Amino acid sequence: MGAPSVKEPLKRALGPVWVSRARHLSRLRWMTKYRLMRSLGTDIGWRHRLTYVLLDPETESFSYELENRVEMIGALASALGRPQDELAAYAAEADHDPELNGVLARRVRRRVDVKHHLPLGHRLAWYVMARALQPETIVETGIYLGLGSLALLRALERNERDGRPGTLISIDASPDAGTLVRPELRAKWHWVTGLTSDRLLPALEGRRVGLFLQDTAHTEENQRFEFNAALAYAANRLVLIDGSGGWAPTLRELCAERGGTYHHVPVRSRDHVYPGLNVAFGVFERAARQPPTT
Repeated sequence: MGAPSVKEPLKRALGPVWVSRARHLSRLRWMTKYRLMRSLGTDIGWRHRLTYVLLDPETESFSYELENRVEMIGALASALGRPQDELAAYAAEADHDPELNGVLARRVRRRVDVKHHLPLGHRLAWYVMARALQPETIVETGIYLGLGSLALLRALERNERDGRPGTLISIDASPDAGTLVRPELRAKWHWVTGLTSDRLLPALEGRRVGLFLQDTAHTEENQRFEFNAALAYAANRLVLIDGSGGWAPTLRELCAERGGTYHHVPVRSRDHVYPGLNVAFGVFERAARQPPTT
């Protein structure tokens, strides 16, 4: 994923309510999608390009099939120190989970702002990591429609069946975020509306965070604040995921400063104008963590 565009300051200026309203028009934003497709320059056939411009409602937070699924799972297994077969089995769970497939497809079939088929793309890595780590607390900053939230909640449901219950804390400035998660699945979801600068630290009080996904603004200041908040409430093992896909240098620098190990797993889409969002993450073990530099 490239550097941030002018869309980020524009979204901040409009505010979460107007951004949410504009999202419902995305399917008709043909010129925006055409320009986005040209800027990404992905080498796919003209039919896929035409389908995207005319019919696809997504202009950000893309859903797509994976081209290098086996490679991604192998890299995750190596980084987490777990057998590749185990992580492949977790990925297969997601393939057959009804909430991520048939139930979700039926719920969105009449919506104009959402694709009728929503493959997880890079979010499959989030599911696999949640299953492998079985954390007591998962935190995500930035919910959007909630496809990632849904994947994490389904992983937590599986973990609970295995005797390792956990909770998902999600924070977003928009009160309309997370619409893909139906009410019946929200028992393990602590959903917080507001800015992370105001709401993150109170939400973490008394928690032990094992997995943290940072996907609000990818500025140095904001990432430093959110990552350090997670480290302050870390479990014995903490994985921090950089939602920028690795173009922001903050997490790499933080790993060097705080004794974490940095990993960058390539993700490639299949037949999609968006090339895929790489999975960039740091692993922090309690014995190796260093205090913040002053």
